[in-house]
Amino acid sequence: MKDLLCDISAFRYWRLPPQVRALCPPLPRPEEDRQRYDLARNPTAAVALGFPLYTLVRTRNKRTCPASIRQRLFLGELPRESVLETEHGFLITSPLLTAFIMSRHLTDLQLLLVLAEMCGLFAVCALPAALEAELSRAIDSGAISTTFGWVRCPSEDGTASNLWRRDALVLGGDLHRFCSDVCGIRYGNRFREVSQLVPLGAASPFEVEANLLLALPRSLGGEGFCGIELNVEVILSTSARAIVGKSRVYIDLLLSSPDGRRQVAIECQGKASHGRAGDGLRDADRMTALQAMGYDVLLLTHRQISDEDRFRAIVKAVCRMLDAEYRDKSSDEQRAEALLRSELFIDWTKLGVIDGKMPVRHKMARSWTAANLSE
Repeated sequence: MKDLLCDISAFRYWRLPPQVRALCPPLPRPEEDRQRYDLARNPTAAVALGFPLYTLVRTRNKRTCPASIRQRLFLGELPRESVLETEHGFLITSPLLTAFIMSRHLTDLQLLLVLAEMCGLFAVCALPAALEAELSRAIDSGAISTTFGWVRCPSEDGTASNLWRRDALVLGGDLHRFCSDVCGIRYGNRFREVSQLVPLGAASPFEVEANLLLALPRSLGGEGFCGIELNVEVILSTSARAIVGKSRVYIDLLLSSPDGRRQVAIECQGKASHGRAGDGLRDADRMTALQAMGYDVLLLTHRQISDEDRFRAIVKAVCRMLDAEYRDKSSDEQRAEALLRSELFIDWTKLGVIDGKMPVRHKMARSWTAANLSE
């Protein structure tokens, strides 16, 4: 019987680029490694996934306590298509079931960020030094192909970053169906509430953070802008093409006025912000081309969204461009924003890591919560 990996172990697996997975040997079969000695020496488990491994069991009498394994109990029927086969000698929970099981120890905002990455066009994967070196050797020698559908984005200094561009692991329809499947299960209602806030198609953590600050309801700490679109393709006119030498560009965040007459294109700058890094378009050329197409354009930096006063000035500028009135936040809304900001700006490489220092019930009690949306 193969192990069924779940929780943070499965999340780390889904974050691994295919070219890295291709280097990983299979895990030993449990029936052939009952004491788990071989597992402890296996590089896939020890280096790529990390100990302890989290596995899913379906009945209480299947629970055991080896030092290298932690188990999650799931009683009842599993959601549709939620267990998948791998080429590495183990089963894996689907991305959505992975997030659902992780939700037991995540705050609402942490769960929202996990889902935003799964529904986004990026993954954050910090490779251990040994695995990084092995990947470089394999690519340089031609042992593995670099055309696996995942592309590593360069950092600002041109070196390899932890940001990878890929297609979305989860589509909006998949998320909706999964929520229907788990609505009667413990944690199911909470999962559904959080899923309603997930931005689809973000290309980087920066875009997720900017979107949440702009789009979340004011009761949850955001600015309440409705209908924000991410990574919108714009087919350029002949004159705009002459500026950038491209037939199309993508707008990071597109905001529209309620009547649809005014639109503001927000371009996220720096900190490996673009999943499309290296597309050859200079920021100034891209901005000029979009302006030639009739868009108002704002360049946004991570420093601007992380500073409350700077961000408020940006929001007021957006309101002026959309011909909308800006309303100062109430004291409750200001507290909600402070709570949101206290949890939003994180080290994404550590997202989902289980913190055993603080009981989850205490962590949840003092955290940003999507439950405010239904109050």
